[in-house]
Amino acid sequence: MLRPGFWLIGLALAALLAASAWLAFSRHTNDQPPAAVGDVLFVTNRQIDQSASPEDRFDGRRGGVVQGRCQVGYRPIPLTRDLARSVEFFVPTDFQAVEEVELLTDTAFEAALASRPGAPVVLFVHGYSYGFDKTCRMGADLQQMMGDEATVVMFSWPSDANPADYVADQVDVEWSVPALAATLERLVRHVGSARIKLLAHSLGTRGVLFSLARLELDELPPPYAEHLVLLAPDYDAAAFEQQFAGIDRRVGRITLYASSKDTPLKLSETLHGYPRLGQAGDALTVIEGLQTIDVSRLGRYRPSGHEYFFYHPIAADDLIESLVRGTPPEDRPHTRERIHEGQRYWALLDPKESTQ
Repeated sequence: MLRPGFWLIGLALAALLAASAWLAFSRHTNDQPPAAVGDVLFVTNRQIDQSASPEDRFDGRRGGVVQGRCQVGYRPIPLTRDLARSVEFFVPTDFQAVEEVELLTDTAFEAALASRPGAPVVLFVHGYSYGFDKTCRMGADLQQMMGDEATVVMFSWPSDANPADYVADQVDVEWSVPALAATLERLVRHVGSARIKLLAHSLGTRGVLFSLARLELDELPPPYAEHLVLLAPDYDAAAFEQQFAGIDRRVGRITLYASSKDTPLKLSETLHGYPRLGQAGDALTVIEGLQTIDVSRLGRYRPSGHEYFFYHPIAADDLIESLVRGTPPEDRPHTRERIHEGQRYWALLDPKESTQ
């Protein structure tokens, strides 16, 4: 009989071999031409390195504001396609890589915004620990999800893309407020606030809310967007309640997505000492005039439970219905009305619970 230590060594070796095989397979796949290519517009105040490969063209240092377009290549993973359909957690079905980064002039950028006449323009502000390549990949996916119904613009602020650099990222997103406010003001003047949808994730919420306040201080008359959607916002919940009337005045309507399964926000609560706006359960924020969507019943789907809006198909579908099509929660297929302290909110359920 083998000793327990030998079993552990065997498991470790098997895991190492599997990881090595996966890396070799991914390198081989990434050397092949992409099966499909998506793109997304971006505005960034990261430092540029023209000599770097496309995915590293912008890093985590502070730089000047530029605009452009990312192209992302998709290479299928046949081995996981069937598996992804049969499990209740996220399984990648393709490799994604930034193929090209093109800087655009003001004229070219504005022409790209006009390529879908009358369609909403979605300004997405990412959260902490996002590199430029991740914002490109997520942005291209969001653009594919929305198709010709909307135009996505990613605002990529200089996150270090390092989970250990939370404090540095918080400082950098606050430093980025003037650039973000100027980007939003430019969109308002170019397409009109009625077509603008603001999408803020996690720590990016700070940048968006501070930018809205800055525009009002600069005496640009509100509203600055037709819809503000807060995804897993890493923002003090009590402070948001105090500020809600002012925030509500600056946009047409506000939707909050929250979850009790969000591990990064639990860690942020421990760090800050108070609940975060994106938490649910006992910390769920329900305010008259705010559309609160509790996604806790969907589970984590991915280990962190922090990017459900992107990876969980039901949450992603609900986001598109709300953000792009303007469908009210009572008319969306997976939302069910709930009452909290006399105020209504909505729970997002999977099909097995759709009758509850």
